[in-house]
Amino acid sequence: MKKLLLIILILSTLLCFGCSKNDSSDSMVKLNKVDISSLSNQQMKRFIDESSQEEGVYQIQTKSNTYIYFFGIENEFIDINCNVEDNTLNIQANLNKLKSDNSQSQKLYVIYQKNTTSSGEKSIYFNTIKLSINGKNSSFKSIFVIE
Repeated sequence: MKKLLLIILILSTLLCFGCSKNDSSDSMVKLNKVDISSLSNQQMKRFIDESSQEEGVYQIQTKSNTYIYFFGIENEFIDINCNVEDNTLNIQANLNKLKSDNSQSQKLYVIYQKNTTSSGEKSIYFNTIKLSINGKNSSFKSIFVIE
């Protein structure tokens, strides 16, 4: 009886680990959500306020990070994720119609790369960013560089 319980325990453990969903924490590059209201960089805040006139996806580059800003007036960007393939960071999102006419959708993400040191040295996992919206190639509305 003990052997049977042990076999069942081992098989269930293998099944649980074998069928577990891939966790993006193992990915070398991922998008981390940023709270826009807590931004201290005034140039970024100003850009977000000014770009809030036209719906789209914007790229913001600072000395240390790259941010992706999703702004929706009529649509909300949902199911936002990324992966790296052949030195290209693929960012995918879908559009969903906003329910209220007077609401807007703002989402800000920073591109996080594992093995980044505090001295600013980064491992290079990608050299190109490709954006896809609803499965179709898209482009950034604009790219803003903060010196």
